[in-house]
Amino acid sequence: MKIKRLEILGFKSFVDRTVVDFDHAITAIVGPNGCGKSNVVDAIKWVMGEQSPKMLRGGSMSDVIFNGSEVRGPAQFAEVSLTFDNTDGITPPEYAQYAEITVTRRLSRDGKSDYIINKTPVRLMDVTNLFLGTGVGRRAYSTIEQGRIGFIVSSKPEDRRHMIEEAAGITKFKVRKQTAERKMEQTRANLQRLDDITTELERNLASLKRQAQKAERYQEYRKELRELEIYLSSFRYLELHTEEHYLSASAESESRELHDQRLQLENLEAASEAQRAAIDALGRQAEQAQAITFELDNQVRIIEGRIQQASDRQQGLKTLRERAERELEELQAQRQRLAEERERILQLLDELSIDEESSQEMVDAELDALEERRIEAQEAERQLAHLRERAGEIKTRIVRAEAILKNGLLRREEAASRGERLQAEKSELEARILEASDEKLELEARLEGLRGGKENTAEEREALEGTLNDKRALYEELSVRVDSLREELALKRSRLRSLEEIAKRFEGVGIGVRALMERAGADEELGLLGLLADRIDCPPEYTRALAGALGERLQDIVVRESRGAIEAISWLKAGAKGRAGLLPLDLGRVERPRTLNAPGVIGCLRDLIRVDEEALALADALLGNAFVVETLEGALELHRQHPDLSFVTLDGELIARDGRMRGGAGEDEHAHLVQVKAEMSAIADEVRALEGQFEASDTERRSLREQISRLEAELEAARTASHDTALAVVAAEKDLRSVDDELARLRRRIEELSEETTGLSSHLAEMDEEEAEARADLDAAYEEELALESQFMEAEERFEEKRALVDEQSVRLTEVRVRAAQAKQRAESERNALDRLEYTAHELDQREERLRADLTNAEKEAAQLIEDADKARAELDAAVDLAKQAREDASLKRAQYEEAKGAIGGKESEIRELRQRVEKLGETLNEKKMRLRELAIAKEHLIEGVAEKWHVDLREELIQHHAKELPDVATISRIDELTKLIERMGPINLMAIEEYEEKNKRFRYLDEQRNDLLDSLSKLEKAIRQMNKESRELFRDAFIGINERFKRVFPTLFRGGSAELKLTDPNDLLGSGVDIVAQPPGKKLGSLELMSGGEKALTAVAFIFAIFQYKPSPFCILDEVDAPLDEANVARFAEAIGQMTDHSQFIVITHSKRTMEYADVLYGVTMEKPGISNLISVELRGEKRPAA
Repeated sequence: MKIKRLEILGFKSFVDRTVVDFDHAITAIVGPNGCGKSNVVDAIKWVMGEQSPKMLRGGSMSDVIFNGSEVRGPAQFAEVSLTFDNTDGITPPEYAQYAEITVTRRLSRDGKSDYIINKTPVRLMDVTNLFLGTGVGRRAYSTIEQGRIGFIVSSKPEDRRHMIEEAAGITKFKVRKQTAERKMEQTRANLQRLDDITTELERNLASLKRQAQKAERYQEYRKELRELEIYLSSFRYLELHTEEHYLSASAESESRELHDQRLQLENLEAASEAQRAAIDALGRQAEQAQAITFELDNQVRIIEGRIQQASDRQQGLKTLRERAERELEELQAQRQRLAEERERILQLLDELSIDEESSQEMVDAELDALEERRIEAQEAERQLAHLRERAGEIKTRIVRAEAILKNGLLRREEAASRGERLQAEKSELEARILEASDEKLELEARLEGLRGGKENTAEEREALEGTLNDKRALYEELSVRVDSLREELALKRSRLRSLEEIAKRFEGVGIGVRALMERAGADEELGLLGLLADRIDCPPEYTRALAGALGERLQDIVVRESRGAIEAISWLKAGAKGRAGLLPLDLGRVERPRTLNAPGVIGCLRDLIRVDEEALALADALLGNAFVVETLEGALELHRQHPDLSFVTLDGELIARDGRMRGGAGEDEHAHLVQVKAEMSAIADEVRALEGQFEASDTERRSLREQISRLEAELEAARTASHDTALAVVAAEKDLRSVDDELARLRRRIEELSEETTGLSSHLAEMDEEEAEARADLDAAYEEELALESQFMEAEERFEEKRALVDEQSVRLTEVRVRAAQAKQRAESERNALDRLEYTAHELDQREERLRADLTNAEKEAAQLIEDADKARAELDAAVDLAKQAREDASLKRAQYEEAKGAIGGKESEIRELRQRVEKLGETLNEKKMRLRELAIAKEHLIEGVAEKWHVDLREELIQHHAKELPDVATISRIDELTKLIERMGPINLMAIEEYEEKNKRFRYLDEQRNDLLDSLSKLEKAIRQMNKESRELFRDAFIGINERFKRVFPTLFRGGSAELKLTDPNDLLGSGVDIVAQPPGKKLGSLELMSGGEKALTAVAFIFAIFQYKPSPFCILDEVDAPLDEANVARFAEAIGQMTDHSQFIVITHSKRTMEYADVLYGVTMEKPGISNLISVELRGEKRPAA
């Protein structure tokens, strides 16, 4: 999955489309600081899904879009495309068909973001999944950017672990595990919510069931109450209508009389009104005269006020003139003082200007002198720096040569020791190859056995699944039957309760009978034993015959003694509670059941029924002479033969002993009492039978449920065994592959050891040549150092002398500048004082102008006031005379008005008496009209009340009730009884039945959902356990492999020493951190914190290269990783990169020439225009050419 091509457009400083081809093993990107080299790395990270602006060296994601420069406007979007070679097939299966994969990311300034893979829009998750487990990605070890080396060294052990996890390939497991844990949390939350809901539903279901039963009774009561109240309201409406008719006729007569009286009153009032109009005219004249008087008096007061106001204003103007004259004298004195001060300041400014010019000339001269001395000092400093640089170079040569000579012996010893270790390792590897071959044979035999066991467990599981499916089908059938029996049983019980309620309410019996039966419960001394119908048990086919024979006597009350019957009748009479029939048991009866054998006779009715023992004699007397026959014609014939007997057909048609005949169509109203009891008995039997069937079916279903549970447990065990066997097969296959891989690795390692042993000899020869060169260079460097020492001392003395002159000149310049600044400040202060004087003089001129204008205006206003006062006095005399005349005229008109008003008093008395009669007659008529309105309102309220309560129009119901009898006391009592029954029931939930069914259905559904969630939770936990197991194995293998390679890479880079990786908690492979313990050559074993900066950087490089050797990433990006390394270590770093190019492609951003020497191609990043990066490529074996 190596990179083939990178296309950048509008990303950071790459505003124009830039194409970078990565066709070589090592590509180096070079250029000065700030030119945009690292933007290439940022573009690769960004297109692979990086979401943190901080990791892209920005504040927000929009910062990656080119923001404009001096010569180019900002771009509207950024787009980066990265093309990979997919021939190695390490990508997910869905991309296996593509030879190349192009990932594109585009971001617009409006915030729109797109991800595209091979021209197909995808999600960020799809881009992330593409790179999982491949060793590449936006945060993988394949990208080592600036500062990452330091992070590897200084990071916590837990953070360092992530790089090993990526190499182990468990990143994808961690992502899947996190997803599974989120699903588990969500599932647990859903399960908790479901438990809360089902618990609440269970509490509500029982209550809803009771409410539903209560609602059914309520509806029955309310239906009966509706009929009775509409019946009662209809008769009340007719009463109101009748009263309204009579009142309307009476009101019409009184209205005519009232009309006549009002005409007479109007005539009298008209005559009186004419006289009153004349009086009113006199009154208005008197009022008008009085108003004129008031107006004239007011004018007199206004004129007097004007005169007084003019006098006050004249006095004020006099005071104003005196104050203005005094202020003008003061202004003349101030103007004189200001002129003298202005002359003094002008003279002082002339003197200060001369001082200021001379001070500035001195400053300029000192500045020129300082600049000359600074140039001389800088030249001396440059010479000194040049000598110092040469000294540093010579020192470096000396140190390097000494280090080469000093390490020569150690390196020779190390080479010899290395040869011995290589031979020992080769022998060990050959022994391990023999062990691995034996292990492979054992694993192949074990795998064969496991595959056979896998087939056996699969057959057992299939057999259990078939049995379990059969049992589940049978269980479903039984569940349907149990639910059907439960519903049927609930219906029967409901009907039985309804019938019992009807029997308790004594429906269908007379008012008197009901009243006595209600009293029977409270007064047992009466000895009322119940209705006759309750003492008889009659088969359904004879119910009509029994009702026809006994008729209304079926509702007679059986009494223990005749005394109690008399007391009951007296109680009914006293309370006017209706009538009732009573049958005392103590009265003797002689009738006995008779026999009659004749065609068409079914039998004696007494023999066809059952009666409780206490009422046997009563039944004999009532039914002993009644026979059931087939037809009415047969009954008539038999009655002629046996006139002392009664005959009744199965349909209830009766021919009594006295010849009375009874029959016809429809149900016999008295049969209801017997039918209710018969139906109650039959339903009770059915309920008992259904209960038995329900219990048996439910027991069978529970038994079957237990069998299913056992089978499910067995099936789960079989599945577990099958799964474990399958896992064992997979594990064995994996172990076998591991052994094969290990054998191949061991053989490759033996070949590597042979090559390395061969290379040791040539390495020793190179060391001899290197030491000889180092000795020659060391001697030359010592001679140059001695020659340079005297030159350096002379240059240093010359520089110190020049720098002292610069300091001295700086002091003189500062003193001159201080004096010039003081002179300038004094001149500026006097100029400000002069400006203030000019401003004050201008203000004095303006004030004088205003004062003289005020004096002129005051003189004019005083003259006008004198003239106005004279006119006002003349107006005052005329107004006083007019006011006196008006008062005399008003007194005369008021006297005339009072005289006319007294003359009209007689006629007013007659009008008042007639008005009283009219008002009284009107009040009477109004009372009747008020009553008519009350009747209309009462009718309307009655109609509205019925409409509101029962939703019917009472006027339409009148037709059904107007011909009935008047409602009696029993009707009102029943209404009260029903109302109290409904009130005692309290609040009714009429939707309880439907709500109960809905919630019960929802409860069953939620219970199924809960079981599904529990099953899902179990599967997720099992999956996480499996992922943890695989992650531990992968991490352990990766840690061991990387640690072995790290132990080899470290001494290679350091030319000696040792290092290893350690787990902070070996018992916790899923969470343990990773420590690095290293011992560079010539130092003690210790932690990274005790190393120098270069040693830390080289150790981190060794760690990275060890990871790459264990699991080579398709490509690796190194952004200035070699920056902390010295020249010697850079050479080793570059050499190590060159050794890993067989498996990985390297993209290196660097400033080091030694690193560039190992590159196949160089890309130079330039910034010819400010803010805009360009690329040019340099083939190290070809010509320079611009990048596309």
